[in-house]
Parts: sequence; structure tokens; C-alpha cells
Amino acid sequence: MRVFDLGRKSERYKVVVINPLLLVLLPQLLVHYIDKRNLAFSLTRDHIMGVFGILFIGLWLFLGKLFTKYLWLFSYIIFFIYIGSFGTLLLFNTYVMGIVFIRRKCYNCKFKKLIIDHERIHLEANFSEKEVWDKLKNVYTAQQFGVYDNGAICDYCPIPAHLIEE
Repeated sequence: MRVFDLGRKSERYKVVVINPLLLVLLPQLLVHYIDKRNLAFSLTRDHIMGVFGILFIGLWLFLGKLFTKYLWLFSYIIFFIYIGSFGTLLLFNTYVMGIVFIRRKCYNCKFKKLIIDHERIHLEANFSEKEVWDKLKNVYTAQQFGVYDNGAICDYCPIPAHLIEE
């Protein structure tokens, strides 16, 4: 049985609010951002992701050099936006500090701490969604957030359903 303690803050992580500029610089995040039910997301922090980061940075440099003949130095900028920025993000996330991406609307939500703790569990260990919610239900309750009597919850928010389910 794997153990995870929500109270300890051993892993370092950074919470980043998703904004349009971030989506332009890291267009790969659009895959997660399109689905409104993804309130926040994070990338895995294993060494395979680090290898992918190195691979993407190498591909960025190779394609930038290859297309310099046609696009001059703009080739490095273009390929950095599409490939190199994601490789840099993967390396930073894997070896320096975990990153939790959160929607702007959810950053101001009453569920913010629960959302960040959910992603922090994913950053620190490879747990399934069911395991993560089992651990969160030990700390957070539906009554604590007033899920049953508060109409100020977004229609697409999956958190109340997870807190209520057995």
C-alpha cells in the first residue's frame, strides 16, 4: 500500500494560473485546457518525462538549424514555441520544481486548496484518480464546502460529485 501525507510539504511545486499568453507560449497545454472539467492539471515528474524534455529540446535545435536556410533565425523562434518550450517545461517540471496549472476562474474558487492538493498528489506520486480522491476525502468533506446548500458552484465543476460519491 502506498502512503501519502497531505500535511507534509516535502516536494516543491509552483502554481501557475493559465492565461492567454501562457497558451500562446505553450500551445501543447490547449489539449488539457479545452475540456472545462480539467480545473487544473500537472505533468508527471518521472525520468521518462525528463528524457522527452531533452528529446524535444534537441528536436527544436535540429529543426531550427535545418530550416534556417528558409526562415532565417525565425525558425528557432517558431520551433521553440512549438517544440522547445514544451521540452523546457518538461525538464523544469521533472528536475527543478513541479508545476500545477490552474484555470483563472478556479484560482479564485472556494475549492482552490482542494484542487491544488489534488494536483500535488499527482505530482509527488503516480496514484490513480480513485486513490487520489480517497485520500482527499479523508481531509475534505462535502459539508465543509457547503456542497449541498450552495448554488454558487459552476455547472461543470466535478468536485462536488467526487466529494459526495461513496
